[in-house]
Amino acid sequence: MASTGNLRLVVIDSDAAVSASVKQWANGKGVRVVGEAEDIAAGLRLTRSLQPDLVLLELPFQATPAMEFVRRIRSEFPGTGIIVSATEASPQLVLSCIRAGAHEFVPRPIDGAELDKAVSHIRQLSGVTLSNKKRGKVMSVVSSKGGIGATSFTANLGLALAQRSDSKVVLVDMSLPFGDLGVMLDAPARYSLTDALVDGSIEESKLRSVLVASVPGVHMLSIAPSPEAAEEITRQHMIELAGILSTMFDYVVIDIGRQLDDRTVEVLELSDSIMLLTSLDLPTVRNTVCFAGILTRLKIDHAKIHVVLNRFQKKSRLSLDDVEAMVDRKVFWSIPNDYEPMSMGIDRGVPAVQHAPRSKVAKSYLDLADRVHSETAHTDRVETVA
Repeated sequence: MASTGNLRLVVIDSDAAVSASVKQWANGKGVRVVGEAEDIAAGLRLTRSLQPDLVLLELPFQATPAMEFVRRIRSEFPGTGIIVSATEASPQLVLSCIRAGAHEFVPRPIDGAELDKAVSHIRQLSGVTLSNKKRGKVMSVVSSKGGIGATSFTANLGLALAQRSDSKVVLVDMSLPFGDLGVMLDAPARYSLTDALVDGSIEESKLRSVLVASVPGVHMLSIAPSPEAAEEITRQHMIELAGILSTMFDYVVIDIGRQLDDRTVEVLELSDSIMLLTSLDLPTVRNTVCFAGILTRLKIDHAKIHVVLNRFQKKSRLSLDDVEAMVDRKVFWSIPNDYEPMSMGIDRGVPAVQHAPRSKVAKSYLDLADRVHSETAHTDRVETVA
């Protein structure tokens, strides 16, 4: 099977072993499992929020609710491919699935070769668009050490993306428990993601109402107002959030900070790119090496991890070559150490890209935005299945 162009897949299956095997298959096919659910109700919420290219659905013993799910998804999202699976693949069951709106049927236990054929066939159907759908790119900003400027980087990159590419951008403050993104943008958040939760799920209309408009083209969202409130946010909420925001904005830039838990790991897996910040001092570089190693052990895609050297200056004990040798990867971008416009921007709550657009550091961010936008445009090309 040829490359599937990074298709987004939701798996709805009560058997954790099946979900694990499907994820293993997906990793080798350019398919990304963006959501998993154990039952129909949770699967419906996920599919509505994430709007994936593909859904793989287990048919339980009582297949009626699953058939209703298929009919709903086919009606609401005609461009989403639906694959169903069942242990007993009777001709009547297969026919019922097709009549309900499913595109493919695969028997259980699920075989990778059968999934290959199913996805390939769905790509050939005229009514299924799959990865032609326009979705925004999700970017995560992480740092291995506090105080190296992850939040100011997020703010400046977001503004630069909005300016350079005329894109709609949302900045998400996930640096728990005390994020400063609102301070950086002089846009304190009165509400947060916790105010958009209804019956345990994110309600899109409420989510829109809690977004804070910062500058033209840029919005901001705080995850939680306090450590106690942050405990309400689950891994599943972050999956829903990334899916919903990527349908509303061209770029979703998430300031993760440096904590790693099931929520942040999920965001890293869902991200199209990860900006891993470091600086020219030995403790920070060593921490970056350690952090990169953790990402490798978590099986985060190596290709989407970009090392960014913040506050770069040539006269330093460590050189760019030293950093690349220690981290064992090329530095994706270097932001110059331009103290005055950055410091003034932090004090005023107006990022350097906005208040000092001709400064060295602002130009670097704008050039970085050009590169990000150029690479995004390149990866948006749809690959077809032979």
